[in-house]
Amino acid sequence: MPSVTGYSAGTETTDVVLSYGLETAWGVLPAVAFKDLRITSETLARNKQRARFNEIQGKRQVSPSVTQQESAAGAINFNLSYGTQDDLFACLLGNDWTTALAIDGIGADISTVAAGNKLTSTLAGKFTNIVAGQYIRLYGFTASAGANNGIYRVAAKNSAIDLTLAGKTVANETPAGTTAKVRGSMLRNGDLVMSAYVQKRLASTRLFTYPGTVFSSGTLRGGVGQAFTGSVNAMAQQEGFVTVDQSTGAHTAAPTGGFFNAVASFGGVQLNDTAIDAVVQNINLSLNREGAEMDYGMGSAFGQGARWGQLNPGGTLEVLFRNESIYTLFAAETQRLISWTMRDPQDNAYAVSMPAAVLMNGSPQAGGPNQTVRSSFTIEGAQDLSTFAIQIDRFPAVP
Repeated sequence: MPSVTGYSAGTETTDVVLSYGLETAWGVLPAVAFKDLRITSETLARNKQRARFNEIQGKRQVSPSVTQQESAAGAINFNLSYGTQDDLFACLLGNDWTTALAIDGIGADISTVAAGNKLTSTLAGKFTNIVAGQYIRLYGFTASAGANNGIYRVAAKNSAIDLTLAGKTVANETPAGTTAKVRGSMLRNGDLVMSAYVQKRLASTRLFTYPGTVFSSGTLRGGVGQAFTGSVNAMAQQEGFVTVDQSTGAHTAAPTGGFFNAVASFGGVQLNDTAIDAVVQNINLSLNREGAEMDYGMGSAFGQGARWGQLNPGGTLEVLFRNESIYTLFAAETQRLISWTMRDPQDNAYAVSMPAAVLMNGSPQAGGPNQTVRSSFTIEGAQDLSTFAIQIDRFPAVP
């Protein structure tokens, strides 16, 4: 039987498709295939600022109002899934992801070395493209049920064939042939100004556009009983309405992998590469670009340019109070590398780290009867101008 027509009172949210293309010129439609996003909700909307010119006149009614400025802004909310939000993170942090590592063993040249907790190679220049502070993922190690596989931070790059690893202890092993593999790609905050042409499709001939979209803030949150969720706050030059899809050709479909959750997905929080001695209840990352705004001028109500602002990373960490080890860091304002890892059901992974952060406001509190005492710490990032403020690393499930 054919589907009935005329049943709907309006457009359903299941028909909404949010997509984007990265711009090369601010506010100009790029000639690219748009990429679809996976979202839980969005609040993109047009806003008008109106003013009345107060005239003294005898009708005892106010003067007509006139539009002075128009803006478009809102939040894009999502469950975190691998690869879907990577461009949004890049726009927010103002940098490109590094070229993905594709380092494979050749004739058993890659080894993990227990002395010094190292990764070494016998081939010159093997690790040239790896950067100190980057997180890498090892694959193909088989001893002790693959204990050497996993995610590590490169604590030091001693040479192009000698890396000191942190965050996990290695045992001596040299996988045969080409078995050993090293993967990873890194995003750090930078000074690139990146914008997107965002499109909201409600139907094939009813589409809203948001040229010159920049992302002024974002969050990433995980907690007990929850998926990792996030949001980015967007501000655009204007909102438009079109009847033809603005993508060049067919859209690039969003990835279809599973969502990151707070159980099997969560690899724990580390301070200076050591797991904290506490049960984590939630971990939240906040990224705010202070001073990000649109500039306006005479002759048009639309934004004439965007100010990019300065990145301020932070967040919160809530734990069940077990001992004073973390509290003493808060009391002394001790600067630490704060990091955590997470995996999706397909074993794709991210690592999030702030290399120069302090924990604040974490005194333990009793919330009520028959509860475990908790400490909720505020994370203040960017405490050292000699280093970057925030880093996100990504790793595929299959090398």
